[in-house]
Amino acid sequence: MEELSLQDLDDLWPEVEHAVDATPGIDPWCSGPDWSVPVASGFAPDAERLLLTNDERTGFALFTVYHAADEIPLLSGLEPLWGFGSPIFGPAAVGPPGNSFTDAAARALSARPDWQVLYIPGLPMVTEDGDPEHRRVTVGIAGALSTLGRLRLSEGITRQLADLTDGHDGWLARRSPRFRRNLRQAHARAESKGLTIVDASEDPDLFDRIMTIEYQSWKGQEGSGITSPEMTVMYRLMVERLRARKRLLAYVATIDERDVGYILGGVRGRRYRGLQLSYTEDARALSVGNLLQHHQLLELDRLNLADIYDLGMDFDYKRRWADRTETSLALIVDRR
Repeated sequence: MEELSLQDLDDLWPEVEHAVDATPGIDPWCSGPDWSVPVASGFAPDAERLLLTNDERTGFALFTVYHAADEIPLLSGLEPLWGFGSPIFGPAAVGPPGNSFTDAAARALSARPDWQVLYIPGLPMVTEDGDPEHRRVTVGIAGALSTLGRLRLSEGITRQLADLTDGHDGWLARRSPRFRRNLRQAHARAESKGLTIVDASEDPDLFDRIMTIEYQSWKGQEGSGITSPEMTVMYRLMVERLRARKRLLAYVATIDERDVGYILGGVRGRRYRGLQLSYTEDARALSVGNLLQHHQLLELDRLNLADIYDLGMDFDYKRRWADRTETSLALIVDRR
């Protein structure tokens, strides 16, 4: 086993992504470094980490030491808030009992006295009629970690996904008549007001532009969204790395050359991950958020970039845009 720094992990990003993609059922976007490294840098920059891999880079175990509200030392993944990504992955993550990468990681964890609870989010859901490969991953990881303490499984995070395998028109045909009517009316209103949507993916001033919009949004006025110090660091880093890897997609809505909304996301493989969407309060009546979301779907189809639009965390409004949900499992290992 080899211990890595966060910079080492970032330098190994092609190998990390290959290991993520070889692990059925986990979130391919948020388990990888495009998400986890900026989140860790924004929310836990000074935390102690335990980042393990093997010589072949066929397994990774990426942990950060946190302290729960009751001060119990907790080991979990690099993202402390959501639990989208799995901190254990790779083609060797599961295997013959006692000989998998997770077995080796468990032996390394057993020798450390600085944790009492291990929290593993982002594991594939296991159901009777589900994918057997998903079951193999979750059961294999749980079995390898069972040597460390008492196990408990709980439902993790639910994400909303839109299916673009049959293009924008196929996706739109699955929406309700009311949804389609409202979208047509929103486009007509926006056109009458002179609203345009421009590609800002290569704009070096993009982050400053979206922050200006954010401060004029309801999120910014309530002190939420990406205006908090942690979220600002996270998203600035994420925008920079996605642009450097030619994975960034960003569009800005304007009226009379004034920015009134933005949508931000990234593409890896055939999957688009929506990251943030916001608009100024004075543009709310124009349904700018819906127009930006629709524009993104149209562009993904036009450019033939994605089969899946991952809308992220489950919210009611996203269900109107989504075709299905995916829910992960979380594994808790208690050694107390």
